[in-house]
Amino acid sequence: MNYRTILMASAAVLLSTQAMAADITNPFFTPSAGEFTSNTEAGYFREKGTSRANGDVDEAWTATETLEYGITDNVSVHASVANVFDTAREFNNDHNFMYSIGATYNTRVNSVLFQASVDYLTYDEQDFDGSEADGTWYKELSGELKVGYELDCGLTPYVSYLVSGNIDDGERTLEQSVKAAVYKNFGKVALDLGLVYNFETDGDNTNDLWVDAAADYYVTDNVAVGLFGSYRIDGSGDKYIDYSYNAGARVKVLF
Repeated sequence: MNYRTILMASAAVLLSTQAMAADITNPFFTPSAGEFTSNTEAGYFREKGTSRANGDVDEAWTATETLEYGITDNVSVHASVANVFDTAREFNNDHNFMYSIGATYNTRVNSVLFQASVDYLTYDEQDFDGSEADGTWYKELSGELKVGYELDCGLTPYVSYLVSGNIDDGERTLEQSVKAAVYKNFGKVALDLGLVYNFETDGDNTNDLWVDAAADYYVTDNVAVGLFGSYRIDGSGDKYIDYSYNAGARVKVLF
């Protein structure tokens, strides 16, 4: 093989690598330097109590918009706004907005993926509780660590740990979550399936176990539409909860 053939083959490999579509639905994906992603979600939550809890039904519709910007290829910042629609007239009004900002760091060692993120969330408690609130804004800080292993077949098993808490709460109750899941990209379709265990350090060993799933379809290389949902399968509140689930749809775009 002569040098001209080698150079042409090398250029072909380089160009094909640059033309590869970004895996924007991958749980470890963040935009590269100078890129934006938009994630628009609409969701529904429903929980029915047992007869011991009077059989009440709690439900909520949500709409969320999240924008993320890549500062470097490994560091990104993001911000989101969400509205919880008061269909059951349980809150003070329909303008129940929540705001959050945060940052994410990604890196990898060969096929091992690492991600760390931190978020700050706040909302006006009077929007939800009216005069019953004390006039202060709720303030929550959270952090998440995620580790995965990328296989050549597009399969990525991963685990994550999330911890959050109200920074104005003197009791320092922490909400924690551990997820074990697997992500698979088939080209046009991507699937994510896992188990999520939630627990609180509230002195009562409050915990529950959920099955979590998502499916996305790539309309173009940089636009994906999908469905997501989770269902509660066990937990310490079984005597009060008959069933609980959430479901929704999303559109993710890379600019």
